[in-house]
Amino acid sequence: MSSQARAINTNVVNGIDTDQVKNLAGKIAEDEDYGRFQWRAANRWIDGAKSRTSIQGFFAGKEENTERKQVLTVDADQPEFLAGGNTAPNSVEYILHALTSCLTVTLTYHAAVQGIALEAIETSAVGDMNSRGFFGISEDVKKGYERIRVNMRVKSRENAETLTALAMNSPVFEMISKAVPVEFNLTTD
Repeated sequence: MSSQARAINTNVVNGIDTDQVKNLAGKIAEDEDYGRFQWRAANRWIDGAKSRTSIQGFFAGKEENTERKQVLTVDADQPEFLAGGNTAPNSVEYILHALTSCLTVTLTYHAAVQGIALEAIETSAVGDMNSRGFFGISEDVKKGYERIRVNMRVKSRENAETLTALAMNSPVFEMISKAVPVEFNLTTD
């Protein structure tokens, strides 16, 4: 949709262009392949615990999407406590970021399309982890989170049950809570 078309659209709820979202959902309902997306990230080690992930192109709507003219970058590091430089969140903190931001935007989109006004959303998460698994000290301990607790506080006239149902459409919530299969391949030079 052109920026000119967006400018004249008056169907904006919670900052979301609901006509654009409904149009997209309609195309996906008509053509399953139109709804297949592929997201990509490439990470490069910088030094010590620091690395940088680059994100740009993605596949959506049955074609390669090139709307991002510049590469987006995200750095990761470790706290000094874990021998890092403390210059960026670590990977397990990014999982919490992905989870909370996805729950927030999912609720925002679904509420907007249903005409539900939202005044404020605050989402926080706490992940409990026993690092004995990561350090290889115990094979009986998970390497990742043992559990994650999410709290979302929403200011809206809509009831909590309805808002919860909308937030549960979050792809990241589903991936984390059900654990997605991951293929892993390592090669050497």
